[in-house]
Order: sequence, then C-alpha cells, then structure tokens
Amino acid sequence: MNGDESAEQAGRRDRRGILLWWGPRVLFVVGAVVLVVESSRGVPLSELYGALIFFGVCSVVFVVRQLWVGHQRRPGGDPPQWLVWAAAFLTAAGVLVLVVHGAGVEGDALPLVGSVLLLLGLGWFVEAWRGAKPGQPRKALRRWGVALCALTVVTAGAVAVLLPKVKGGLFLALLIALGVALFVALPLGLNVLSEWGVRRLRERKSAAGPEAGFGVVGWLGIAWFVVVFLAVACLWYFDWVLAAVLVAMALVLLLAIVSNTHADVALVLAALCVLAAAPPEHPKPQALHPAGGERVLVAIGDSYMSGEGAGSYFEGTDDGGRNECRRSPSAYAVGLATGNRRFDRLLFLACSGARTFNVIAKPGAGFFKVQRGEPGTQIDQLASQASPFRPALVIVTLGGNDAGFAVLGEACIAPGGCEEQESVFTSNLPKVRGALTATFRSLRKALPAGVPIVAVPYPQPFDTPDSCKGVALTKTERDFIHRFVDEVDKTMFDAATDANVDIEYLAEMKDSLKAHRLQLCQGRKSDAGINFVDIASVNGFASQRFSPAKWIHNSLHPNERGHEAMLDTFTTWLDDHPELLERRAPTGQGQATSQALSAPEPECSMTKNPGNPHCQDRIRAWELEQTRGRWPWLLLVLFGLAVLWAASIAVFSLLPGTGPSYRGPASRPRAR
Repeated sequence: MNGDESAEQAGRRDRRGILLWWGPRVLFVVGAVVLVVESSRGVPLSELYGALIFFGVCSVVFVVRQLWVGHQRRPGGDPPQWLVWAAAFLTAAGVLVLVVHGAGVEGDALPLVGSVLLLLGLGWFVEAWRGAKPGQPRKALRRWGVALCALTVVTAGAVAVLLPKVKGGLFLALLIALGVALFVALPLGLNVLSEWGVRRLRERKSAAGPEAGFGVVGWLGIAWFVVVFLAVACLWYFDWVLAAVLVAMALVLLLAIVSNTHADVALVLAALCVLAAAPPEHPKPQALHPAGGERVLVAIGDSYMSGEGAGSYFEGTDDGGRNECRRSPSAYAVGLATGNRRFDRLLFLACSGARTFNVIAKPGAGFFKVQRGEPGTQIDQLASQASPFRPALVIVTLGGNDAGFAVLGEACIAPGGCEEQESVFTSNLPKVRGALTATFRSLRKALPAGVPIVAVPYPQPFDTPDSCKGVALTKTERDFIHRFVDEVDKTMFDAATDANVDIEYLAEMKDSLKAHRLQLCQGRKSDAGINFVDIASVNGFASQRFSPAKWIHNSLHPNERGHEAMLDTFTTWLDDHPELLERRAPTGQGQATSQALSAPEPECSMTKNPGNPHCQDRIRAWELEQTRGRWPWLLLVLFGLAVLWAASIAVFSLLPGTGPSYRGPASRPRAR
C-alpha cells in the first residue's frame, strides 16, 4: 500500500514537473506567435494592443516561473540537451529566413518572422549557456563575455571612423556589422558576464553564512535602483517624458539581461512587433472626390496642409517607399470641407515633403518633379481632373521644405547649437521667394477666373519664455526657430505680393497655436498642439517600417489638437471675410515685378540643383562634427549604464539560485 501511495505521489510530482517545465514556455511561444501574426497582418491598433497584452501576460508567467525555479538544468548537471537543440534549430531558421529575404524573395512578414526566430533561438542558447553546472565554466563565461563586449567596442569604433568616408555597398555593410555587434554580440556578452558576476557574488554570500544578510554590495545595488527610480520620477514630473522612458527602458532591459528569464527577449520582440505594425489607415470618404461638386475646397501644399503628425492617414498615402503624402482625416482642410456649410467636397492634393517644384505645373515651369506615388505635380493634378467641378476656394501652404524645415529640425535636435548655422538657412530665402512667386502664378493660370486663393502661413511652434520644460532645445535655439518661421512666413507673403495675381494671405494662422495655448513651452509638452519628438513607423514594405529614418516623421508637426486650433482659426477668418467666397472677377492678373528673382544665388541650396552645393550635406557634416565633439558625454552615459548593470547583478545575486525542487522531465532517473 505504501508502495502504491509512493508511486502515486511520484506520478503527481512528474505531472506537476511537466506542467511547470513546459506550460510557461509553451505559453510564451504561443504569445509570441500571436503577436507576430497580428503585427504582420496590419490589424487595427486596438487588436494589436490586445495581442501585445496577451503576449505580456504570457511573458510575465514565464518570467515568474524562471525566477521561481531558477536555471534549467538537471540537479548537479548541465542543461537538458533538448534546450540546446531547440536553440540551434530556431537560430538556424531565423538566419535562413533573413538570408532568403535578403536574396530578394518577396514576403513582407519575412524580416519580422526571421528576427523573432533568431531572438528566440539566441535566448534559448543563452539560457543553456548560463544554466551550465556551477563551478566549471566561470572562467570561460568571463573570457567569452569580455571578448564579445570588446568586439562590440572595436566594431562601433571602426564604424564611427569609416562610416563618413564610404558610400554604397560598403556603407550598408558597415551598418549591418554595427547592428550585429550592438544587437547580438553585446547582449550575449552582457548575459554571460552577468552570469559570472551573479555566481561569484552568490559564492561569497554562501561563504559568509546566513548571518551576512544582504551585504554591502547588495545594499549598494538596492540604493542605486532607488536613485534611478527617483531620477525617472523627476524626469517625468518635469516633462522630460522621452528621457524618463529611455532611462526606465535601460533599467528594465538591464534587469532583464541579468535575470536570465528571457524578459530581454520579450522586450525586444514586443518592440520589433510594435515598430513593424502598420499604422491604421482610413478609407477615402466621398467628400474627397470632387466630381460634381459645386463648392469644392482645393488644398495644395506640404505636410502642414496634408496633416502629417495628426496620427492616422488615408489609405495609400503612408506607404513607405511608395507614397508618403500622409493625408490625414484630422487635417484642418478635411475639417473645413466636411464640417463647414461653405464647402461640399475637397480636392486634397497636399503632400508631405512637397517643394515648389512638386507643385508647379509642367509646361513652361522650368524644373519640376513628381513626388513618388503621385500621378503628377499638384497643379497638374488640379488641371487634369476628368470630371467637372467648381473650385470655391484654393488654400496653399508651401515653401517650408524649400527653406529647409526638415534639415533645420534635424540640426536643432542634434548636439550643438543650431543657431550657429542660421546664415545657411536665411541666405536661401530669396531663392525660396522666387520659387514661390513662380508657383503662385502657375496656380492662378490653372484655375478658372475669379477663384480665390489663400496663402496660409506656418503657425509658430514655440512660445518664447526663458525656460521650457521637456524640450531639449536651448533658449537661443528656440529663438532662432521662432525667427526663422517668421522669416519663412514673410517670404510667403512677399511671394504672394510679387506674383500680382490676387492672392489673400491669412496672417492670423501664424498665431493659431498661440491663441489656443498649444505652443510648445506654453504648458506641458503632452498637451501641446505640435509634436516635439514623436516616434511612429509607416505602412508599406518591412524594409521601410524597420528603418529608423522612417520613425520620426511626425516630429515638429501639428497633431490633432493643433489641426483643430488651425481649423478654428480658419473658420473664424472665413466668418470675418464673407465676400471671399462670392463669385467675382479677378482683380489682378498683371505681371509682377522681379526684384526677388534677381537676388544672388545662396552659398548652398536646400534643393539639389546642378552646380550648386546642397545645404543638407553641409549641415550633416556639421552635425557629425558636433556629435564627435561630445564623446566625453557618451563615456559618461556608458559609465552610468555600467554602474546600473553592476547594481542589477548585485540585486539578483540576493535571489536564490534555484527554486523548489521537483522531478521535471529532464530530472527523471533513467530506466536500467
């Protein structure tokens, strides 16, 4: 009887062991599969967040189980052989999928699937490596960890030296080498060094006996974590939200690496899937088809008109590498056409990144260029509409890209004071004025007589107080941006005057954000009507969605709140100018004077014209020099991360190395 009870208890322990061994691991893999599938399908955000929450729950169950039970190994032995074979299979499969995709095989989900397989495989390799029998591999762990970290440092240094000097295939090869070093070699090195450090501290604690308590190292680790937590709270309170998030992510990621629980794999996998997920798109409503409209609003211009930054876009206008006009249903032009009795339709031609040569009509215009994915320049599209319609009003915001807004934003966010390069930007404005003058004339020629045109200036993004929480720009940089936006708006006004073709200028739009207290530095950054640094990917090919160059396109653009303020300003202005929409004869079609066109060529141009150097090349060289000059700060950041990593090792050394014993599938005695 006792024998039967003993066998029954052993059977229960076996079943419990199998459940605890396989259950959380299978759940983790299932959660990863669900998240990858949902991310690849381009589902709505609510569905993606649901998959993310499900994966988070699965990951927490597995991480808690890893912390409770400890490393996966037989009592007194090495990790189970199946773990090594599974790791090898997943790693090989991930590499194969990525190589196949790199060879040109179509499949938008292949990069994501290959990356996830590689992540899981490397994670299981690390688990097996770190779960080896105590005492044997300590020196090997230290040697391998130091070697992998040294390889990362050498690779990063070589790339920093060589990258500015090479182009083409070698440039891409260096970027790939840097990616492998940072995202493969460095995490592996930190993992094995973490295991060495944790084992060493546990041995010292064991030698000191139970009376040792936490010990000095343990208390120092806990104290450092308290300091970092308080730093994150302070950064968040003072509206440095992005900095707080980055510090918190560094803390969590280092804890995950030290813990040997696959939490680091879960974090990276979730980040990959979120970045790879296509943002939501909206079908084009009937109001955006002008055919048959009697009171059609025509919107022409760049990203401030198209609605980039407002979060979501119409189908087919946010496809990386194909069409990146980013026409948003939240754009104020859409609000005018759909919520205002004065208009019944909208011809929405504005396109992110548009310059004057993307708008001007082809015949007799000199240089012109059609934006990728568009059927023609914006004025040519207006003139070639197949179905008849009556434009009631044409609104235009243009010139910012010719003046170098994108380059300016990049220069000011980069290290160094961007006001040092003010002359590069301002010297180009006479040329912008001439290009806008020609574009306004081309637009007037394409319209029926009497159709009013309104030039809409750019709203001021920054207030000008002495201090500004949460914005990583100095007072002098903010003042420079404020001055430059004023000068670009004045350039637009002068060009409308020079064109002499009866164009209105909506001066009130300059202060639309200020009037609604939505400028940056007027309040908390999260409440502003303009994004400072906003991270969001694009639709389209995976190679585009994974490209960091596509992640910050919403930065320094009005968001939904900003476009609501601009809509309110425009509606109020229309209420004050009812005569604008009355059918009327043109009042000025004469030729403009050409004093703006005779200005000398600037020392460099924001558009790539033959024989004239490109300002962007000069600004990029300046940014690189400024970044190199800040290397002591980089060393300080790396030192802080190293201290945080050491504190993580100290904290995890306080945990037991193994949890409660049970007879898992790898610990069953073999039959004889």
